[in-house]
Amino acid sequence: MTAKPFNPAQFLSALLTAVREVTGHRAPPAWTHVDKLRRKLATDNVDAVDAAIRLAVARGWLRSDGDPATSVTITVQGIKLLEAGAQQ
Repeated sequence: MTAKPFNPAQFLSALLTAVREVTGHRAPPAWTHVDKLRRKLATDNVDAVDAAIRLAVARGWLRSDGDPATSVTITVQGIKLLEAGAQQ
């Protein structure tokens, strides 16, 4: 699996968007497996996905389960970030 390269900000945005889409835009907490996100992002780069999840959790945009994360859910703050970006 090979995807077009992202800069870090684009990758984080794509990760948050993927969580929203994979969970069917359900309200938090709607959990999904990290493997589904990697397929949605079309990447085999486990380290990049793990690092992005850790950053998003630290910023309050995602919650995760496991170390490394095996499942994630977007937070209300993460949804607000996506909505703010969509308005620009």
